[in-house]
Amino acid sequence: MSDIKNDPLRHVHDTDNATFRGKPHGWIQWKGTGVCIDLHCECGAHGHVDTDFFYFYKCFACGRTYAVGANVALIPLTPEQSAAAEALPCGIKIDEKRKEEKEFQELIDAP
Repeated sequence: MSDIKNDPLRHVHDTDNATFRGKPHGWIQWKGTGVCIDLHCECGAHGHVDTDFFYFYKCFACGRTYAVGANVALIPLTPEQSAAAEALPCGIKIDEKRKEEKEFQELIDAP
């Protein structure tokens, strides 16, 4: 994409994000059920792992060990970024079952 401001993936490579700077963190690229992840330890070392079942990490430089958290940041998109994301091959995913349940409940609750 040529317009970085409207690029829905611009945060994917935001390696200088102040939220994470100087703190242990990782950047994930999902490959099916496997993960390709760049890791940053408190000591400043940067590592990389390609694997399945990634629950724990040990820094190669200082030996510090970590549990890999299950939380993932949900970064709000602008309408322009949402439109660009819809056009990508991966598209935007939605929980169809919950959406149908919500719509059904709205029908029941309607006057």
